[in-house]
Amino acid sequence: MIYYVEVGTEFTNTYGDIDLRFYNSLLSMYEKAIQECERDRALYENFKNRLSTIVHEASGIGWGYHDELEDLFYSNKYELEEEHEN
Repeated sequence: MIYYVEVGTEFTNTYGDIDLRFYNSLLSMYEKAIQECERDRALYENFKNRLSTIVHEASGIGWGYHDELEDLFYSNKYELEEEHEN
C-alpha cells in the first residue's frame, strides 16, 4: 500500500500534475495504510519514516493532495499521542 502511494507521488513529481481521481486513489490507499499501522505500534514505527516522507514529497502537489496526506499522517493515533506527550 505504501509503495503504491510512493510511486504515485514520485510519478507526479516527475511528470507533473494528474487529476483528482488519481489523487483520490492515492489518498484512499494512504488512509488504508495508516489504518493498518494503527493496529500495531511496532508496525507503525517500522513504516513511520516512509509515511512521513510521502507527506514531505507531496509538498506542492495540487488538488489538496498534500494537505490531505498531512491531515491523515498527523491525525493517526500514534502521532496524536506523541503530540500530547510533548
